[in-house]
Amino acid sequence: MKTKEIIKMAANNKICQPWHEEMKKDSSIQNLCRMYFDGDDWAIQNDFPNLETLRKFKGESNPYGLFTDHKAIFKTVTVPKLKTAFFGDSDVSLSYAGFTVAEVIIRHKSKATITVFDHAILKINLLDDAEIEIVSTPNASVSIYSYGNSNIKHSGNIKIYKK
Repeated sequence: MKTKEIIKMAANNKICQPWHEEMKKDSSIQNLCRMYFDGDDWAIQNDFPNLETLRKFKGESNPYGLFTDHKAIFKTVTVPKLKTAFFGDSDVSLSYAGFTVAEVIIRHKSKATITVFDHAILKINLLDDAEIEIVSTPNASVSIYSYGNSNIKHSGNIKIYKK
């Protein structure tokens, strides 16, 4: 599958004209991944791209933060701002510390174990049948937006919003 097909799928899902033009202007995996995060509300609402498409680009999208059927342990993340998404049957362990501000999207049947330390701030969109187990220290801040049949086990400074 080529990225041009993704652009056609976006048009079929009624993506707005300015975004469609931006996709056509730069159809690189890097740009499409950036646009996914910038327009994650539209992407989530339209299940875009679908899991089948994500699996076709498995591995190619990893450097840009989109992981499909990924199994890994991510050591303590301390970068200032980070966006990642896990799809399919991913099974990951994530840790955030320092003054990191991060966003994570966890979809489908993915599972994540997450720890948040220090003054890190984490926003999580949890969708479909995804599962997380999360611990946050008192100075850290976590907000979880739960859509679908997600399963959440948590302790610490965590706010959960059911959508």
